[in-house]
Amino acid sequence: MTATVDRTDRSVNRVEGGEKVTGAALYTADVALPGQVHAVLVQSEIPHGRVAGESMRASADRASAAQGVLHVLTPLNCPALGTLPEELSWDLPLERRPPLSDLTVQHVGQHMALVVADTLENATAAAALFDLDYERLPAQLDARDVPPAADGQDGPVRHGSYRPDHFVKLSEEKLQDRRGEPPADGAHRVASRYTTPLNAHYPIELSATVASWSGDHLTVHDSTRWIAGERTALAAYLGIPEERVRVLSPLVGGAFGSKSFLWMHVVLCAVAAREVGRPVKLVLTRDQMFSSTGHRPRTVQDLVLVADGEGHLLGTEHHTLTETSTVAHFCEPAGLSTRFLYSSPHLEVSHRTARVNAPTPCFMRGPGEAPGLFALESAIDELAHQLEIDPLEMRIRNHAADDQASGKPWSGKHLLDCYRIGARRFGWDGRPLTPRALRRNGVQVGWGMATATYPGRRMPASCRVVTAVDGTVRFASATHEVGNGVRTVMTQVAADVTGLPLSRVAFDSGDSDFPAAPYSGASQTTATVGSAVHAAATEWKRRIGELAGAHADPAGVDLSGLADQLSFTADSDAGDQSGSAFQSFGAHFCEVEVDEQIGRATVTRWVAVMDCGRVLNPKLARNQVMGGITFGLGMALLEQVPYDADTAQMIGEYYLPTHADRPEFDISFVDSTDFGLDPIGVRGIGEIGTCGVPAAIAGAVFHATGKRLRDLPITLEDLMTPYSPPTAQEA
Repeated sequence: MTATVDRTDRSVNRVEGGEKVTGAALYTADVALPGQVHAVLVQSEIPHGRVAGESMRASADRASAAQGVLHVLTPLNCPALGTLPEELSWDLPLERRPPLSDLTVQHVGQHMALVVADTLENATAAAALFDLDYERLPAQLDARDVPPAADGQDGPVRHGSYRPDHFVKLSEEKLQDRRGEPPADGAHRVASRYTTPLNAHYPIELSATVASWSGDHLTVHDSTRWIAGERTALAAYLGIPEERVRVLSPLVGGAFGSKSFLWMHVVLCAVAAREVGRPVKLVLTRDQMFSSTGHRPRTVQDLVLVADGEGHLLGTEHHTLTETSTVAHFCEPAGLSTRFLYSSPHLEVSHRTARVNAPTPCFMRGPGEAPGLFALESAIDELAHQLEIDPLEMRIRNHAADDQASGKPWSGKHLLDCYRIGARRFGWDGRPLTPRALRRNGVQVGWGMATATYPGRRMPASCRVVTAVDGTVRFASATHEVGNGVRTVMTQVAADVTGLPLSRVAFDSGDSDFPAAPYSGASQTTATVGSAVHAAATEWKRRIGELAGAHADPAGVDLSGLADQLSFTADSDAGDQSGSAFQSFGAHFCEVEVDEQIGRATVTRWVAVMDCGRVLNPKLARNQVMGGITFGLGMALLEQVPYDADTAQMIGEYYLPTHADRPEFDISFVDSTDFGLDPIGVRGIGEIGTCGVPAAIAGAVFHATGKRLRDLPITLEDLMTPYSPPTAQEA
């Protein structure tokens, strides 16, 4: 069935928008508790080695004697901490090694001490008194130099490289996959290597924690998007029951992956608060965010595509080398999309993860899909150019009707509609096939496009309903508002199902005392928590029907005496996902101007069409996709964490796109309500906007300049290199 552009306008403004624009919204660093004191971290300066015990002791003594200092926490006096249960660390990026375990150093920026003082200024001054001596050890800093891991490594610190089987707890998302026999021959072949650098999340809100104890009960205010997981991890590290831990995170000011898990500074803040008997606030500096709250790891990706003379793929290989720390597991799953996106009789996908002396990486802005689609979509472009086929036509010819990885049909797939609508809105039929054919105002102009895709996911969740005597109905779940409008769309779902006006419905989040919900990530929150809200609202409406009559208008019923009967908790499971595969799709089209004299690439125009199931709030959805595209633009042209290759110290600056880099956006959606995944017909929107964007930009740069650039980010030096036509052999 052909899908159409969604014309329904349900663009409700954010329910917390007024608080945010007036400054009334409270974030973690805004929390001020009676008697609160301040903490500052001391971090290591070498990638691998050991701190001399005497220098640690002397530094701690100096800091302890400084003005206003209440306590100095080091490996020499830190209370023994527990370890995480295996289910939290074996395939998730939570660190196996408790903080301040010993004097060994595994990466630059490892926490070595925590100074607590009466003011932030005094804590900062005292932390600056640390002067640590190190016994330096050889460091593994490049994944390509890391040999296979030795057998029998089961301690908290591990070395070597390995081949993980699947992506986190999603056993069906295989990181090693092979099907079909390699093609005996193919008329055309592309074999290219693509690299992506280390990227930082760089959220507006710095990670912050305020920890306080009341007897043996801990309350933590934290910048987190997984309060349930943080609660479990804190309880494990501190050796206390989970019911004695409460985590609060009502608003999160950007995250992009950096706030998905418990990081070590949160544990140390809780320990310090227990030691001094007062609430302790710890706010990371911007520099510390680079080493302490995760990042996207580097990748080296080798792609081999073989096609017949008509451009039909005969074989696909995608091999990824990436990296993690020595104290935690994470694999950037760059090859996952390759397993299903294009029809290919032969497929090989593999991932190797090398443990290096660097901070722990984690999920970031479309983990796997963002860097992986840069490589895959760029390789598709290279093959199309070799065959002299339009890049869009190349993708259409290899469109996969079903999920090749699982053999299941898609619950709903309208990618061909995304191609068709996007091409028309962009004017793609006017694109010359030959590079360097478009020029405007003295600069080269290029057009590029790429496919976007990201999984549709759903997990169990619960929702509480409390009906007040004034007629207000409050829904609550232990999920998070990370700035994408979760509270708004949950309020919309609740109002729609109950039949109440929006003004009488509210949704609360960000408290571990609320009914359980998973982490806010993987573009699953609307499908997951929305299903629980839908279940709760459906039960509320059923009860009001029993109490007031089946045909009663809920908005007109006097609820003053019904509060007890209309207050309860409802649960939602993960749904039946056995019969179909769930995936969102989309198409990106962009125009780039390249001034080769100064090496500047400017993205001037962007058309995106997304197939993400039902769109609950088009205004918020468009904003999400615009933000995702902007992330992808930064990834393509600006973002990389610069490190000294020998010392692993960060050097230089981290560049981000600004409003000046914003192209003209044309964002639309296809109407493809998908009730296979959840009762509200949605699939994820949050991350698909980033996926495919760097490849579209790289393709446009090639179309503008004739230069095939396979390493991100595309730099000034890349664009200023004189163009030379490929030789016959290269072509």
